[in-house]
Amino acid sequence: MIKKLIGILSRILLLSLFFSSYKLFAADVRIVDSRHYSNVFGEMRNFRVFLPPGYADNPQKKYPVIYYYHGWSQRFFGSGSDSYAGVDQGDENDGDNIANFVAKNDVIVVKPDGYNRRPSEQYYLRPYNVAPVETYRQFPLYFPELVSYIDANYNTIPDREHRAISGLSMGGFMCFWIGAKYPDMVSAIGNFCGSPEFTAGPQDFPAEYRHLDMYRNFDGINVRLNYGDKDFIRYYHRDLNKIFTRVMDNYEYKVYPAAHSTCGLGEMFDFILKSFGNPPAKPALWYHTDVYPEFAVWDYVVSSDRDVPGFTILEKVDQRGFRCTVRKTLPDGEILQFVSLSATTPPIYEKNTVYIINDTDLTTLKASSYSLTSDTSGRLKIYFNGREHEIGINKASDKPNITIASLSIDNMNFATLNKDVVLKIKLLNKGINRGEGLKASLKAVGKETKVLKSDIDFGTIEANQSGESKNGFTFRVQSDSVEIEKFILTITDNAKNVWSQSFEVNLNKDLPV
Repeated sequence: MIKKLIGILSRILLLSLFFSSYKLFAADVRIVDSRHYSNVFGEMRNFRVFLPPGYADNPQKKYPVIYYYHGWSQRFFGSGSDSYAGVDQGDENDGDNIANFVAKNDVIVVKPDGYNRRPSEQYYLRPYNVAPVETYRQFPLYFPELVSYIDANYNTIPDREHRAISGLSMGGFMCFWIGAKYPDMVSAIGNFCGSPEFTAGPQDFPAEYRHLDMYRNFDGINVRLNYGDKDFIRYYHRDLNKIFTRVMDNYEYKVYPAAHSTCGLGEMFDFILKSFGNPPAKPALWYHTDVYPEFAVWDYVVSSDRDVPGFTILEKVDQRGFRCTVRKTLPDGEILQFVSLSATTPPIYEKNTVYIINDTDLTTLKASSYSLTSDTSGRLKIYFNGREHEIGINKASDKPNITIASLSIDNMNFATLNKDVVLKIKLLNKGINRGEGLKASLKAVGKETKVLKSDIDFGTIEANQSGESKNGFTFRVQSDSVEIEKFILTITDNAKNVWSQSFEVNLNKDLPV
C-alpha cells in the first residue's frame, strides 16, 4: 500500500515538474503589441508579434514568419466576446495555441488587427471590410505594406519561401483571399474553418467572391483547411473539398472533433513549417484572377479603367504570352468588353528588341499582329480590351506557339456522369511559324475517369490560325458524385516540340426532368 502511494506521489511530482517546466519554456516567448503607420490606410495600425525563445540573444539569426488573421469579434490583442477567440497563450485553446507553438519552434508569428472602424465610430465586431464592403480599408492591399514593415523591423527571412498566412473564420476567408492574390509572396496557407465566400473588393464596386472559383490562383502554394465536425459552416467546407481535391495536387484538409475554432493549430503550423523546409516553386505556367481593376502578381503589372464589379482573369501565362478576359461574375459570367487594359511584363525579354505580338479575339477568332519593342529593362507593355484575348509573344526564330483556344461538348448539352462524353478541342497557333504534324494526347487526372479516345491528329496549323479535328476526344466518368474533372492535354509536332496544358470540365448527373 505504501509502495503504491509512493508511486502515485512520484508520478504527481513528475507531472508537476513537467508542467512547471513547460510553462517556463512557453514563458520564454516574447509577445509584443506594437503599431505602425500605414500609408495604405492613412492611419496607425496595430499588430501583435510572437518572438521565439532566444530571439534577442542572437540578432544575426533569421526566422520564417506566419501571419495569423483573427476571426469575427476578435482583435490583435487576444480574446474578444466569443470563447473561440483565445488562441494566444497559456491554457487558451487547450494549450494548442500560438505562444506554446512558438516556444518550441524557430518561427515568428504576426497577428494583425482586423478592426475596421474609426475611433469616433461605434465599436464594431465585424473585422476587415467584407460582406458588405463599407469602408475604404482594403486589407489585401495592406498585406504587402505590413510584410515590408515586419521584414524591416524584425529578424525575418524576407522571401516567399519562408512566409505563410493563416486565419480563423473571417480570418480564414482573408488568408485564402490574400494568399490567392499574392501567390508570389507566400508559400503556404493555413485556413481554420474559413468562411467560403463574401462580398469583397473595391468599396464602390464590390463583387461576390467565392474561393471555389479561385483554385487556379493557388498554384505554387501549399494549401490546407482544418475544420470541425460540429462547425456550423462545415457543409460549405465539404463543397470546397469536392472541388479542390479534384483539381489541386497542393491541397489537403483535416476534420477534427470540434466546433468553429482553431482546431489543430499545432498540426497546421507544423504543415506550414514543412512547407518552409521544402517550399513549392513558382509554376512554369500560371493563372490569376483578381477582383481589383489594377494588380501586380509574379512581377506582371495589370492596369485597367474598370469601375464596375468584375474580375480580371489571366490564364496560361508564360514567356510566350497569355490569355486575358474581364468578366462580371465567375466562372463564366458576362464579358465586359468595354474595359481597356494594359499588361506590363517582367524584365524577361531581350532589351530594346523587337517582338511580334499576335492578338487573337477568341470570340471572333480574328487575329492581328504588330511589332513591339521591349524597354531598356526588357519589359513589354501590351494593350487590349476586356474581350477574350489570346496574346502571343514571338521572335522570328521561335518555335510555333500552340495553345488551347476553346473546348466544347459535342454530343450533349453538358458533360454527364456515367456517359460517353465527346470533347472537341480547338487549338490556336499564336506564333509566327507554322506548326506541322500536330498531335494531341488527352489524360485524365481522376481515377474514376476513363479516356476512351485519347489521341487525335490536328495536322498543320498556320501562324495566327486555329485548327479543330473532325473527331473529338471521348471520356467517361464512372461515378455518381464527381463534380469536376481535371485533364492534361499534351501536344507534339514533327520537330519534337512539346506543349502541355491542363483544363477542367464540370460534370452533372443525368437527372429526370
